[in-house]
Amino acid sequence: MSDIAVNLPLEILDDASTKRVIQMLHGESDLFWQDRIKRIFAAVGIATRRVERMEEHPIWQAWLTRETFALSTDTKTAIRQLRKVLCDGGIKVVRDEFNIIDRRGDKLRCVFMLDLGAPGVV
Repeated sequence: MSDIAVNLPLEILDDASTKRVIQMLHGESDLFWQDRIKRIFAAVGIATRRVERMEEHPIWQAWLTRETFALSTDTKTAIRQLRKVLCDGGIKVVRDEFNIIDRRGDKLRCVFMLDLGAPGVV
């Protein structure tokens, strides 16, 4: 251990360690949440072609393809179904913060607010 670390108060060392752990878990290049969202949808029969968190705001976009999941043709019901899939996977999206902005057959483009993770694309 260096002389500098020995002379620092324990509170400063703990704070620095906490910041480092958070940086390691949710750093700039950490795509944990993108992968998790992809796995949650895959588990119910929805393929994720792309999932992206915007850099400026905690806005996410997901390009999905329905495979075996029985997704309703009614947009409001489909939104509730997709939010429930995420919620069952441990990711809660507030009711009015999830929307389907484009739907062409089995292909969907969704947008939602979620203040987790780092910007990036999977």
